[in-house]
Amino acid sequence: MLKHLLRRLRRPPAPYDPDRWRRAADGQAVLATLADDVRPRLWTLAQEFLRTRAIQPVEGMALDPDDRLRIALLASLPILELGLEWYRGLREVVVYPAGFAPVHTWEDETGVVHTERRELSGEAWDQGLLILSWDDLEASGELDGYHVVLHECAHWLDMQAGDANGRPPLHTGMPAAAWSEAFTHAYEAFRRRPKRHPSLDPYAAEAPEEFFAVACEAFFELPHALQRDFPQVYAQLRAFFRQDPRSRVPDQER
Repeated sequence: MLKHLLRRLRRPPAPYDPDRWRRAADGQAVLATLADDVRPRLWTLAQEFLRTRAIQPVEGMALDPDDRLRIALLASLPILELGLEWYRGLREVVVYPAGFAPVHTWEDETGVVHTERRELSGEAWDQGLLILSWDDLEASGELDGYHVVLHECAHWLDMQAGDANGRPPLHTGMPAAAWSEAFTHAYEAFRRRPKRHPSLDPYAAEAPEEFFAVACEAFFELPHALQRDFPQVYAQLRAFFRQDPRSRVPDQER
């Protein structure tokens, strides 16, 4: 087992294959927006993701190599300019055929313990797991601000600073006060009048960490709309991800 793992880790990445890229990216508009000179870089990062993280289908789900590459490409997009070290601690991606219903237990302020089971399309666990529904991944193909992989990867980045709270570790030169001001103001404005901000799914009003994750989905899929709705949030995400998707994603309101 150890020898097999070591061989896998030492294996050089497969050279960029445009035909296999097209198969893996088929139906994923967020990948189709990438320029030809960017795709080999994302390919290399995705190959490293595949070598160092397990992708485990469950409940009878089967994934072929192109399916696995699709997951890796999508998961690598947010960290294209950051590097795989931003997924430190992430060991495995578990893929269900459809929505799954984990049991969550929590204690309220009075000390009463509650148990809840509800169907989810994805979840990021600080135990080193990213959990995805394949049906929801396949339904995330349009540039509509909904993408389960981008959402859960945003949660993982958020948790790199501890519990998810809507503020990932910031780069040098990114003042925490500016981030907090941008996101706090936007979150409060969205909760008051969500229909005035169509770039974000209503789920963004659930909590600050969900607002961040939904904003990340919009950043990559609806960048022009997010910039119009919340320009300060867009500026902070552009500085954090070191990407500007407006340069590659068409403005759907033109």
